Amino acid sequence: MNCLHHLIEAQSGRTPDADALAFEGERLTYRELERRANALARHLRRLGAGPEVCVGLYLERSLEMVIALLAVLKSGAAYVPMDVAFPRERLAFMVCDAGVKLALTHSRLAGKLPAQARPFYLDEFDWSEAGTPLGDTGVKAENLAYVIYTSGSTGQPKGVCIEHRNIVHYVRGVAERLQLEPGMAHATVSTLAADLGNTVIFPALATGGCLHVMAQERAESRALFAEYLRANRIDVLKIVPSHLAALQSGGPAEELMPARRLVLGGEASRLEWIERLRAAAPHCAIYNHYGPTETTVGVLTYRVGAELPRTPSLSLPLGKPLPDTQIYLLDPEGRPVPAGEKGEICIGGRGVGRGYLNRPELSTERFVPDPFSADPQARMYRTGDLGRMLAEGDIEFCGRGDHQVKVHGYRVELGEIEAALRDDDRVQDAVVLLRDEQLVAFVGSKITGPFVDPLTAPVLRENLKKRLPQYMLPSAIVLLEKLPLTANGKIDRHALAGLQVEAQERKTDYVAPRTETEQSLATIWGELLGLDQVGVDDDVFDLGAHSLLAMKALVRIREAFGINLVLRNLFEHPTVAQLAPMIDGLASLAAAPASGEREEFVL
Repeated sequence: MNCLHHLIEAQSGRTPDADALAFEGERLTYRELERRANALARHLRRLGAGPEVCVGLYLERSLEMVIALLAVLKSGAAYVPMDVAFPRERLAFMVCDAGVKLALTHSRLAGKLPAQARPFYLDEFDWSEAGTPLGDTGVKAENLAYVIYTSGSTGQPKGVCIEHRNIVHYVRGVAERLQLEPGMAHATVSTLAADLGNTVIFPALATGGCLHVMAQERAESRALFAEYLRANRIDVLKIVPSHLAALQSGGPAEELMPARRLVLGGEASRLEWIERLRAAAPHCAIYNHYGPTETTVGVLTYRVGAELPRTPSLSLPLGKPLPDTQIYLLDPEGRPVPAGEKGEICIGGRGVGRGYLNRPELSTERFVPDPFSADPQARMYRTGDLGRMLAEGDIEFCGRGDHQVKVHGYRVELGEIEAALRDDDRVQDAVVLLRDEQLVAFVGSKITGPFVDPLTAPVLRENLKKRLPQYMLPSAIVLLEKLPLTANGKIDRHALAGLQVEAQERKTDYVAPRTETEQSLATIWGELLGLDQVGVDDDVFDLGAHSLLAMKALVRIREAFGINLVLRNLFEHPTVAQLAPMIDGLASLAAAPASGEREEFVL
């Protein structure tokens, strides 16, 4: 069992009639999952899939998403996940960089893929084709399993290459550490385009669990998420802390807690919040999980005990390493730091990935020989994260040593946003900072040049939308005549961090609310954004809204109108004037029952 799909095949042999997948009322047994994945894998082989070939996955959350992923692995190829919300320019770069010639998708997404990738529509595939085992496809443990793109400091994302032996090592280690058992129900709420969800997807299927694939709308709505947990017992949930906190706003925390294992990761978890979670679900074991994509999902875990730890940062420790993983805390010269001192977190062991796709210089810089290993071939990954060893032997996270940040669980290189801003000829320079968990861009404009139109924040934001995913868009863009400099001529980031950020420039003149519904919506957005006024024609995302703030808006809208909207509705109707008629129409339908009682309406 050298490859990831071999683990799942073996589990299917042990529990063929057990449920493997669930999605919105649909279920598949392990036997049927294997049959369908084998049928698709055989077809992919005929289309040229095989070892070291990259196949794109451009799919919304569904049963087919997991079947397609498994089929790509079975064919011997590696999968490249592409989020359907990514802008076209970013998708085009990923397709070209990874050499993706074939992408598995659905016909309803036709036309959104770059032309370089041939679409293969799963909803048109004949699943009745015999799905017998494929036999030897030539794939080995050292072959590529997947390529996941993360933010890159040079202006383009970089592809992280993970081999089968890396992910198999992780699955076995984390399943043991989380004490996963056959028959457990696992829920996945993360995009495939980041490896957060791999903590749940592969361990669930390798240990005989049932993987519940949560629809996008459910994963973003408190009401729909809680409804699902009431109807379906979920034992294991992996989620980003800020995502869970946003879902929990507006109601009891226990409604959204799994029954047995809560795994947090992607960003720091404050101890006082963890105390509330533990009180809400005392029988649920809470774990913190840490690890960069380059070392295969996760390398450290910490289980919350009867007593909360005491840390200088007031956040949960990252924990201790998984089996066959080495953690070093090193100073700038590569020497181990004394216990209790800060050092760069460097990672060795079997989870260290192959490197970056088509980026040999960067791979050499970050994936270095492991000087502490007896194996001359061993490598160590330099994370850029800072940590300290606590008295109990756990690692505590102490921030970054560079300009990489975490935003809502996503890794963001601030340099990539800065490079995208500088692509406008009117921009002299740009600096992006993380302030109060929000991205803020400071832009110095050129004074002279053949410029017809003036530089404005709304124009810059529209340009960024064409290149960057939503989670990388700054909540505020501050235009300055020039950026402040230090005595040695470098941009003074400390001075920028202290600047007051004013309300964002409007693309249109302020128009006051005209109806009761518009007034309520304007009040909701104003309070969430911290603004005195929100006009009916203002795009709330241009004013600083983001996906997690929008999730809180959904709760407030439900409280005000008795209607359960989904996040997509807010992105498609980003102004009060656009959203109010929809709410009025749905409210009329919700009030229609003969009893005269108002019922909640789910779009």
